[in-house]
Amino acid sequence: MNMIEATRDDAEIVGNVHSLAWKQAYKDIFPTEYIVADTSVKRKQEFIESFSKDSCKYYLVYENSYCAGVVKVILDNSMCEISSIYFLQEFRNKGLGTEVITQLKEIYKDYRMVLWTLEINTSARKFYEKNGFVVTANRRSIHRGKEFVQV
Repeated sequence: MNMIEATRDDAEIVGNVHSLAWKQAYKDIFPTEYIVADTSVKRKQEFIESFSKDSCKYYLVYENSYCAGVVKVILDNSMCEISSIYFLQEFRNKGLGTEVITQLKEIYKDYRMVLWTLEINTSARKFYEKNGFVVTANRRSIHRGKEFVQV
């Protein structure tokens, strides 16, 4: 596994992998209409817009020279939020996520690392807890075609 910081030249691959992996992750959770509305063009534009901000970093995760996933972190003072971490379906459950979390913890060792995940997404919650994250009392509501609670 190789995780590299994305550059402007990676906009196309970031858009493609982020959109496809996100759709695969939420296909059985979010309403179909909401899933379909997400596109690689939208994700590419999101990357381009955030690229100019020092507080936002994207990483591409490669496995055998194939882009397997994308990670987005947002830095704020001494906090590092993992905003997105998505792997293409064929690369899930192979230990890549754990390797990425381990590397992020090393890169951002001077930061308090946080993330939000859907309350109903038990597999994601188990993964994060296995990797040292603790569920707190913090909750927020998001709209993704309908209301969802994040923890």
